[in-house]
Amino acid sequence: MWTCGLLKQNARQALGGRYWRCLLACFVAALLGGNSALTITTSMHQSGRETISELTQPSVWTGNPPDLSDYPSEYVMTALWIIAAVVIVGVLIGLVIGYAYRAFVGNPIRIGLNRYLMENRQSRSHLGTIFTTFCHPYLNLVRVQIVTDLKILLGSFLFLVPGIIWQYQYALVPYLLAENPYLSSRRARELSRQIMHGEKWHLFLLQLSFIGWYLLCLPTFGLGILFLTPYYMATMAEFYAAMRSKAFAYGLTDSSELGGFVVYDADGNPQNAG
Repeated sequence: MWTCGLLKQNARQALGGRYWRCLLACFVAALLGGNSALTITTSMHQSGRETISELTQPSVWTGNPPDLSDYPSEYVMTALWIIAAVVIVGVLIGLVIGYAYRAFVGNPIRIGLNRYLMENRQSRSHLGTIFTTFCHPYLNLVRVQIVTDLKILLGSFLFLVPGIIWQYQYALVPYLLAENPYLSSRRARELSRQIMHGEKWHLFLLQLSFIGWYLLCLPTFGLGILFLTPYYMATMAEFYAAMRSKAFAYGLTDSSELGGFVVYDADGNPQNAG
């Protein structure tokens, strides 16, 4: 039976002598993954707000300001509708670009980071492991994660509680794809749901146990979170390792479906999966 303390202890052991490499891996993944997508979306929102501000603020005139009463009211309303339509379309385009980036770049990098951290538990992994998900079957990873994310998002919009439950229920999907990128969307969600049965609350408590660390990072204006991320991600990798052992013990899967991760020798050459 695993405990939060045991998983964190195992995570510290996995980071021993490899912390800075894991920090670099997490930084690269954050820079190219979800954070970049959010930056794109945020910049589009900011652009829209700036456009509204520029169009609604009065211009600087050398003489008397124009009297809008000289213009027919229908012209003014038409202009305002056009401005609103342009802003809304700009924001929607920004959201679409942001989500597309997350789906086709962010999620594969996230899965690649999970693969890197799982390999790092056993031996010193290569930083390039983060990008191995862009090889075949890349499109399967994209498809499975898109369907899973949309289901969680739909549940969050329509039924808040089921959305949260589904988020924890399918929390293992990115790790399962990291180990077996050929899993179908249905099988990945089914296996994650079966493994997470009775574990969702435990995962929440494990994540909650880091709240003290995050509070300590507040005075650093977020910089401390960068250095905390490898520890947190390594702990989540230990959680998946524990759930993986549970799956094998309960006969939910076998080595033909989850064949393990690559182990490297002292020279950095890949050995058989373990």
